[in-house]
Amino acid sequence: MTIKQMKNIAKDKINYEIAYLASDLTTASQVRAILCAYLYVGLISDDEYREYCDWIRQAENKRISQNDF
Repeated sequence: MTIKQMKNIAKDKINYEIAYLASDLTTASQVRAILCAYLYVGLISDDEYREYCDWIRQAENKRISQNDF
């Protein structure tokens, strides 16, 4: 498996995890832990990390607002 394939798999995985977070199937801390692991091993860049952090925050806010009603 090439590094490029591993990076693509990591991006797919984090996108699924963010979707699970919005659906209340996982927690933000679990998604952030996965994201940090990918950052530490070099599967995502610093810019991608910040972008994913924003998406995690937005998904968490969406989940919270859906549970309020």
